[in-house]
Amino acid sequence: MSVFAAAELRKSYSGKQALLGVSLEIDAAEVIGLLGPNGAGKSTLAKIACGLVTPSSGTASVCGSPAGSLPARAAIGYLAELFRFPGWASADELLSLHQRLAGSDGGARERTELLGLVGLERAAGTKVSEMSKGMQQRLGIAQAMVGSPKLLLLDEPTSALDPAGRRVVRRLLDEVRSRGVAVLL
Repeated sequence: MSVFAAAELRKSYSGKQALLGVSLEIDAAEVIGLLGPNGAGKSTLAKIACGLVTPSSGTASVCGSPAGSLPARAAIGYLAELFRFPGWASADELLSLHQRLAGSDGGARERTELLGLVGLERAAGTKVSEMSKGMQQRLGIAQAMVGSPKLLLLDEPTSALDPAGRRVVRRLLDEVRSRGVAVLL
């Protein structure tokens, strides 16, 4: 069974077509990158997978459950293109909050592992407001991985990253792939 499956997905916004019959399957440990100009529907596809947007027609499923259903949402880690974390929270506090929201019982061990995975192990106590945009981006990737999702949806994960940060993301993708996580970029 595929981790993500889409069949003939179509979506229009105010008469403008964002998706025109997209069909694809992503299996465990696959990393799929979507390329296209602005407005091509890349973010729309990710939002449909998360259940944030309803397709005009077609179907989508995550781990065999309809996209947007509770079982499907529980299997997804998502990093939106434009996200904003509260400046008062430290990296550790932010991940703790996301653990509670995701129902994860990974505790401090999971938070430490995720911060290490994205190269922020020394920034656990650093407030978001004190982080560079690149550090915030890597923290966003860590929060998307809370709860060990089966499908990781990363919308523009390397935006605002310097070359070293991009290397961290490439290593991270190799690591999550080795864990059997499917990734849609």
